[in-house]
Amino acid sequence: MAERITLPTHGSYPPQPRGFDLLRLPGLRHFLRWKHARLVFQLPLLLLALFVIVDGLTGRQLAPRNFATTATWLHYRGLVVVALAVAGNAFCAGCPLMLTRRPANFLKRMLGREFRWPKALKSKWLVGFLLLAVFFSYEAFNLWASPWLTAWLAIAYFAGALAIDAFFPKGTFCKYVCPLGNFNFMFASISPTQVTATDTSICDSCSEKPCLHGRESYADPTRASGDLAFIPLSSVTHANGEGQFPGCETNLMVPTMTGNMDCTSCMNCVRACPYDNVSITVRSPARELLARAWDRRWGLPLMTVATAMLYWGLLNAMAMVPPFYDVAEWLSRTLTTRNETLLLGVIFAGITVLGLVVSLAAAVASDAVGGKGVHPRAAIMRWGYVFVALGFGFWAAHYLFHFLTGAASIWPVTQHFFEWRGFDVDPNWRIARFIPSSWLFPTAAAVSGAYALLASYVTIRIALRDFGRKAALAMWPMLLFVLAITAFQVVVLALPMEMRGTILGPTL
Repeated sequence: MAERITLPTHGSYPPQPRGFDLLRLPGLRHFLRWKHARLVFQLPLLLLALFVIVDGLTGRQLAPRNFATTATWLHYRGLVVVALAVAGNAFCAGCPLMLTRRPANFLKRMLGREFRWPKALKSKWLVGFLLLAVFFSYEAFNLWASPWLTAWLAIAYFAGALAIDAFFPKGTFCKYVCPLGNFNFMFASISPTQVTATDTSICDSCSEKPCLHGRESYADPTRASGDLAFIPLSSVTHANGEGQFPGCETNLMVPTMTGNMDCTSCMNCVRACPYDNVSITVRSPARELLARAWDRRWGLPLMTVATAMLYWGLLNAMAMVPPFYDVAEWLSRTLTTRNETLLLGVIFAGITVLGLVVSLAAAVASDAVGGKGVHPRAAIMRWGYVFVALGFGFWAAHYLFHFLTGAASIWPVTQHFFEWRGFDVDPNWRIARFIPSSWLFPTAAAVSGAYALLASYVTIRIALRDFGRKAALAMWPMLLFVLAITAFQVVVLALPMEMRGTILGPTL
């Protein structure tokens, strides 16, 4: 099911969280309403991307000492999950890929037309396939060990953003193509913040909907280009400068938002709203999971991909522990092949299908014992939000484990970047671990356990919401599933991590 973009009638906006507004913090609202606020975040990440590309292509091809592999696969991934858990989709807010927008617009003007994104691709199936392709490639091509390939992956991201935006409407790349962005979208559903309307009655009286369409404002009306709705500067509450203020690139209208899906946290809505009526509201991490937000936006394709993400997260960690190599050896003997790509493909397909079947079975079982009958689609759309919480818990625990193992190594790796290019720098390679080794497993297990508790809470609330007197029966199959998955996650995190070279291990 594709997204549904409809403008509600006056007064019919869906309920939004009403917690503390972060824009009430001193100076934050003023800064975010500045036209160039996003650029402040984008430029440092652009610089980091350039370091990745330059060192990946021309630096020493030793992964632990190359900026490309270390910054990408250790630091960036770790900071992404920390940001999602603490502040929301912060990395999309500073995405340097969007700096390709100006050259893309130039190319679009040269072409003289804009193409429609194919209707068949207006769902989350494509991006689910691309996510799987990235995770599979990470294992198949040992991306963590190849600075050169990591640099080319970064180049491919920039080229993809430029090409898609040059031919198709703005926001197409973010919504339908970008794997990292959609990883952030999915797991921002458990973030403790959300963009909301401060007062929906003001939205009722707003006919231009600048948060969606954008606006332009000048003291002199004759300067208006007519590309966006013109709102006189004198009518803007707390005027934030002259010029054009673009609206939401992913077609979100602030008072209709029930969650963070497709929100890049670009804050265009904050800057475009002429009435200063947009908030960044603190909310419960469970709120979006209980609001059934995905039922109205994207539906089954998104829920299926999000459920698969739980098992792709397990695979991403399992590929580093001894039992995985044992399975690979057994599969190699069974299929009489040593072709690693084929074996990886079989493992990925098998775990994905098995995981989806087991998850669906747990959801259907909960519905059945709760008296709802056997309706697989309804069951997965009801209980799938539990899998989202579980999935983020494991991705966060795994990425945080590696990040804390070597977070401080960014300093000697940066020193080495300059040393390799002739600067008089002596990297201190003894700097690496952020916390003592004995704290790593307890920390990762605690993160996994915390989101298992969130998943359990969501399970109980869904059962109470939808099953009435049979809630106590309906919740137990899903609670047992949460317990089993969490136990498996903790076991995987407790296993020793082997050196990564081939999935078959050393050949004697």
